[in-house]
Amino acid sequence: MTYAYKLMNSPVGELKLVANGNRLAAILWENDKPNRVRLPEIIEADDRPILIETERQLNEYFGGTRDRFDLELDFQGTEFQKKVWAALLTIPFGETRSYSDIATQIGNINAVRAVGAANGRNPISIVAPCHRVIGASGDLTGFAGGLTNKMFLLSLEAGQTSLEAAADSAAASTTAPETVDRKPPAKPARLAPGRGTQASLFSN
Repeated sequence: MTYAYKLMNSPVGELKLVANGNRLAAILWENDKPNRVRLPEIIEADDRPILIETERQLNEYFGGTRDRFDLELDFQGTEFQKKVWAALLTIPFGETRSYSDIATQIGNINAVRAVGAANGRNPISIVAPCHRVIGASGDLTGFAGGLTNKMFLLSLEAGQTSLEAAADSAAASTTAPETVDRKPPAKPARLAPGRGTQASLFSN
């Protein structure tokens, strides 16, 4: 069956949802690098059931009413990459893991760098939550969707933001500075290495 895509507006920009038959093959960022996820030629098809369902579940996730996804996935990659992506699916909502945690989980403790590379090529962003993987020191580290979006997703899952807050933030970033005093945005704190909740992601 032909690969097909549907575009979706979201608080983290326009997302491209890609299906292979009746399975979800990719969720790509608005400014994704062209070769980060290799896909065959795809056509636009807004009526593909898996894409409609993916958009529905993502909207619930952004709206704060869904903490897990129930979608048929189609990961295309090397066996090592598939192990890393499968491990991502086991990270609970509201928690984070380090690259070294993932390497240990897949049975290759010395493959931290390779885990980082595979994480960066995760084709099904958000659903396979590569945003929940952080550096050993607690730094957010790189992210295909950009660090601003990574912070948004983590804070959303920590219950510290909302669609309204995202809209306010986006509006503030696109308008001229106002004369009224505004409190500076909270700076992201470094997370403790390894396992932990996201409640401490932002300092007070």
